[in-house]
Amino acid sequence: MAEPLLARIVRRSGGQLLDAAAGRLIAPVADAPKAKSSIIRSIAGAALTRIATRSVPGALAVGGTLLAKSLYDRRRARKEHKKRSQKTQVANDAGGQ
Repeated sequence: MAEPLLARIVRRSGGQLLDAAAGRLIAPVADAPKAKSSIIRSIAGAALTRIATRSVPGALAVGGTLLAKSLYDRRRARKEHKKRSQKTQVANDAGGQ
């Protein structure tokens, strides 16, 4: 009797637990711009959620894609921040001479 209850709890809150864990492991970059929410993004998110919850391969594909996108965005934001700080440093060096 406890197994079906535990299974139901895991199914309902497993996504939230996974999201919280991923959020802690992959800290958001402070300089990353926030994307605007739109109806198309909402529909796409709902479709991906359906795919991910119906099959293990679907969950792996969707999760892997989201992880790759997050890592890509972090790397790009880090490069942009580095480039901006170098430009600022060059401007400060040129202005002080």
